[in-house]
Amino acid sequence: MTLLLGIDCGGTNTKFLLAREADGEWSTLRRDHFPTPQHPQALSEITTHVKEFVGPDEPDAFGFAVPGIIDECGGVIACSNVRWLEGTAPADAISAALGAPGVVVNDGAATARAEVVLGAARGHADVFVLSLGTGIAGAHVVDGEIRRGAHGAAGEIGHVSLGGDRLCSCGQHGCLETFVGGTQLGQRWGALTGAPAGSATARDLIEAAVAGDARAVAILDEATTALARSVLDLVAIVDPRIIVVGGGVAQAWTQILEPTIAKARGAATFHHVPPIVPARLGMWGAAWGTILAAHSAAGLEPSPA
Repeated sequence: MTLLLGIDCGGTNTKFLLAREADGEWSTLRRDHFPTPQHPQALSEITTHVKEFVGPDEPDAFGFAVPGIIDECGGVIACSNVRWLEGTAPADAISAALGAPGVVVNDGAATARAEVVLGAARGHADVFVLSLGTGIAGAHVVDGEIRRGAHGAAGEIGHVSLGGDRLCSCGQHGCLETFVGGTQLGQRWGALTGAPAGSATARDLIEAAVAGDARAVAILDEATTALARSVLDLVAIVDPRIIVVGGGVAQAWTQILEPTIAKARGAATFHHVPPIVPARLGMWGAAWGTILAAHSAAGLEPSPA
């Protein structure tokens, strides 16, 4: 029996998941989340939260997901939505506090791994997993292997520019993330409604659209058009058998994904738009992915795919 901890450090929330594996079967012991701190001592604060969450339990290993690019030693090279992580090696600090080995993984790769092993992509040999949250993460999985590219940056579809002058957290203008990232959607809605800075959320926008507010409907129309365009670009370059979509923004499937799928199919010419399905693990996909990565990195028996 193995006890593992998954930590998903996102741009908005940090999620903790404690799970047990026995004879190839996984079970959740408990999970929790809190707002991701945004200050120079944030890693120390997260470490304190981790120790409180774990309590008397002693995990055999842990994984830590970041929305950025990681070097071979587990250092965070670039992380546009959580800047304080850049130049850190978060697994080292948490490992010292817990007395357990840890591994740092990209959040898109973590989500993809979890959906392939435990979720909606199980049994598929060629999958692109897309996560819509504060940022937009993605990963291509072929025959169970995540294709991370020569520098660990493959799959960063959220930072492919579609044009326009909106500034992205990465420094470019017009990235997909500026159209459909959760924080960006909330900011655009807040600017239209005059809400105090930082108070409006993507959920507020979606609720307004459902209630028939024409301004909210227009924002979502632009967002889903951009996402549909990116789906077609993805299909043209990668041509996956199936696309799995998760993350907090994807929870609004009817308002975000259904129109996106319809627009992508309607605009397709030579493109073979594959089935586009919801992630089975929801907003906890990256946390589960870090648990699987920790399980493997610690040299434990491999989980069944």
